[in-house]
Amino acid sequence: IQENILQKIEILMAQEKPFLQSDFSLPSLAKSLKVSPHQLSQIINETLGQNFFEFTAQYRIQEAQKLLISKEYQNIKIEEIAEMVGYNSKSSFNTSFKKIVGLTPSEFRKNQA
Repeated sequence: IQENILQKIEILMAQEKPFLQSDFSLPSLAKSLKVSPHQLSQIINETLGQNFFEFTAQYRIQEAQKLLISKEYQNIKIEEIAEMVGYNSKSSFNTSFKKIVGLTPSEFRKNQA
């Protein structure tokens, strides 16, 4: 059952990208998947070794990386990209980005240029 739910999570996250909403939450994801928040949290913790916050950050930062290297978004401010991927705060975006990527968003962007 866990594998099945994990597959559903991956499909939902890839196709619908609910994590881009700043109000994305464990209960809202659980509702979309028709499982309890507790069950969803347990699956993310046990199978991925992450908490919900880390899980969400990973998806958001991957999306931000795509935007930061995209020619189409090269003139968009980093704060705007942070908002586009669901962050309300530039500092929490920078912290998550650096933790996951090892660089700040601006360093990452410069390195891709």
